[in-house]
Amino acid sequence: MTCSRIVFEVPVGTKNTSNVREHHQVRAKRAKGQRQAMELLWPGWTGPALLVVRLTRVSPRLLDEDDNLPIALKSVRDEVARQLRVDDSSPLVRWKYAQAQGEASVLVELSWGEDALAAAVRAQDAVAPPPPPVALAPQVRPVRAPRKAKVPAPKATKASPAKSWADLVTPAYRKGGVP
Repeated sequence: MTCSRIVFEVPVGTKNTSNVREHHQVRAKRAKGQRQAMELLWPGWTGPALLVVRLTRVSPRLLDEDDNLPIALKSVRDEVARQLRVDDSSPLVRWKYAQAQGEASVLVELSWGEDALAAAVRAQDAVAPPPPPVALAPQVRPVRAPRKAKVPAPKATKASPAKSWADLVTPAYRKGGVP
């Protein structure tokens, strides 16, 4: 009998970052800690092309399944994908999310072959297959009209500084003009 499932637990807390107002360095430090914990506990596995990964968030409070749960597990997913040496959007890996109540940790399950989790995902795909990846159209930059040449502004003449109030009142008299 061959092994078709690996399960391990990472003792990290996760947080839904979609609505949190915090400094970007605090968020980056938390994500880095989660990635480092995943890297330390990674069992060193290489396997077949089609793989199912279920990330189970264990925490005292539950999150919304559709929006907040994948966001809270994003840095863990990124590190699992990096350890598998694939992009996390690769069609070779199917990501499933679950949650349970308890002390903060993340349970990582890797399934392939005839494992029950992998068979359930294959059965679900047979009923409603995932959409094929869509190739993005190349970005075309709009053509801009050429800029108009700047006309230099006339230079202001430099006047000599006034030495008294009388210079300001009667400039023509001081310059030799007629009063």
